[in-house]
Amino acid sequence: MSPATDTKYKKSSLLNLNNLLDDIASHLTGKTISFPSHFTFTWRDILFAGQLLHHQEQDNYSISLVAELGYIPFSAEDRIRRQSLLSSLTPHFRTGDCSLSRHSQIQMVLQTRFNGPANAKRLIEVITYTLLDQKNTLETTMDKIAG
Repeated sequence: MSPATDTKYKKSSLLNLNNLLDDIASHLTGKTISFPSHFTFTWRDILFAGQLLHHQEQDNYSISLVAELGYIPFSAEDRIRRQSLLSSLTPHFRTGDCSLSRHSQIQMVLQTRFNGPANAKRLIEVITYTLLDQKNTLETTMDKIAG
């Protein structure tokens, strides 16, 4: 964001999400999006890996965002913390909200289907709404991991 744009947002106590999305989309390239499309970004110090898919139905897309939430220590590193994290995150593992990779990395997969164009503005809207919708769950899980 340019300093002028940044100042524009600081003057108002409420952000106009539509203006913000327009501004962010204008900074992206106008190139055609190829499918599947892969991307990464960081939000609230959480690394996300994303994938955009186009389904056979016309104008039907899905975005999968995989949040890398941190690691569960191995027993040899910190047995008590490992047990504590596993017990506090078990409900998330059971519901499928979180998964544990083979390297003990805690991941949360957020999936959203949407219709319409797959242009920069629409993608940013979908990602923004997905993250805002899951904000509390992400923060609660991150708090548990941070201990």
